[in-house]
Amino acid sequence: MPLRIGEPQRLGGSERLPAWRVTLSEDPSTEWRREFLGQALASGIFQNGQIAVEAGALVFELERSALAVACEMVDQWIAHANGDQSPDGAPSGQHVTTILVVDDQPDVGPLAQDILEAEGYAVVHTTDPMEAIRLARSRPDDIDVLLVDIVMPLMDGRELAQRILTMRPNVKIILMSGFEVSGMKGAGWAFLQKPFGLEPLKRIVADTLRGYSGKL
Repeated sequence: MPLRIGEPQRLGGSERLPAWRVTLSEDPSTEWRREFLGQALASGIFQNGQIAVEAGALVFELERSALAVACEMVDQWIAHANGDQSPDGAPSGQHVTTILVVDDQPDVGPLAQDILEAEGYAVVHTTDPMEAIRLARSRPDDIDVLLVDIVMPLMDGRELAQRILTMRPNVKIILMSGFEVSGMKGAGWAFLQKPFGLEPLKRIVADTLRGYSGKL
């Protein structure tokens, strides 16, 4: 069964829409290609011609800001095409709690991922609020928790949370910030102070999922 090997390598393309190549562990069958591309095109991330399976590799065009999220979804589509396992080895159909982390600081998402995946959560992270909205709109699986920075240059984290809630009303919200932010009271959402450590992050996620946490 084909699996993804390594991270995407840039092939060229424009600055706005670079082209990428992802190596697969083997050259997939025609049926596998059909299943994979069906999932990819149904997601709405790619248009016809923007993704292809070529001789043991995936080739696609995508904005750089969307790359991390796309790789997470590519792993899901590969698992679907393989038929029986999710990317982390859990049986298909078994729910894994998924946390979407949105922070314009590029080191925050990977840090949260390292901490939370060790606890058994699935983590998707992006620095781009618009990419988070696109993911919330197109991702076929659940997003259980949104962990979002309040102060970002493109969009206030509270506005992003509200927009995602209109698409996914069951998502639980955790706001985070390293600054003093006015107008925080009354939102009813949990709050995590940055910089955060391992235990505070684990605790607030677990408490939020159980339905009780320090709320604003």
